[in-house]
Amino acid sequence: MPLFYRHFYRVLLVLLVAMCATAPAGARPDLDRRIGVTVAERGTADYAFSDFRLASADGERHYRIRIAKPKQAAPAAGYPVIYFLDGNAVLMQLNAGLLQRLAQAPHPPLLVMLSYDNDLRIDAAGRAYDYTPALPAGQRGHPVQMGRWRSGGADAFATLLEQRIKPQVAARVTVDPQRQTLWGHSYGALFVLHTLFQRPQLFQHYIAVEPSLWWGKGQILKEAKAFVRQPPALNARLQLWVGQQAPESQPHPGVGASQPADAVRQLSQRLDALPGLRASYRQWPALSHGAMLNAAIAPALEGVASGQ
Repeated sequence: MPLFYRHFYRVLLVLLVAMCATAPAGARPDLDRRIGVTVAERGTADYAFSDFRLASADGERHYRIRIAKPKQAAPAAGYPVIYFLDGNAVLMQLNAGLLQRLAQAPHPPLLVMLSYDNDLRIDAAGRAYDYTPALPAGQRGHPVQMGRWRSGGADAFATLLEQRIKPQVAARVTVDPQRQTLWGHSYGALFVLHTLFQRPQLFQHYIAVEPSLWWGKGQILKEAKAFVRQPPALNARLQLWVGQQAPESQPHPGVGASQPADAVRQLSQRLDALPGLRASYRQWPALSHGAMLNAAIAPALEGVASGQ
């Protein structure tokens, strides 16, 4: 290719990246928003709140693990439990009415909100590291998203979750070890899929909302292919939920043209064919990527509470 055209395409790529970086504010989360007073401080007749704190293995990130426990006695097998990534954002959406409905359901769940130990609704730097898998040597992530923050800490965070967080939750509350759910949105959904592919026995139910399949030029789809080629023994359920403006329908620079527009739906179909894994797909009309975080909380809780 002549030098002029190579230079032209480089300039064009830079312009595309800049357009993504300057997208309307409503399309991106407000990274300065604070959680304020929540139901954890106000109290509720149906759930009791507690928390504990711990640090990452390298000491660079600090977590506040919030637990919402039904006030009624645990069943003989223990409470079903749902672990929420982006716990501060999830906590902001809880209210007395929702918790009352959960308490009156057949299987009131224990809620565990994996939060950073600050009052930010979204801790962008923390989640960019903890929720993203390591990339192969020499490969870089998306230039807009990965330019500001470190990435690649998903395995360390999964180890923290497995070896420190889950045991501490179980030491405080009687939980049903056969009814444990992991929920995440965007990068959090990327972590949910990575955990399923790398540690499928860690949970029995996985909910991935608006997964960032584009991240690392489709790195998670490569993990999915390897998982499908050599699936482990499974007894799990995966729910893949997207809004109308799903990330895979709006490709990011560097993703490549090979990723289909309905990548999440296709992923669900491929995974559902595996023995022992029930995968399903759901789309919410008219909801954007950001709006799906709030919208997907109550359905996840109500599904667990109903025994689905």
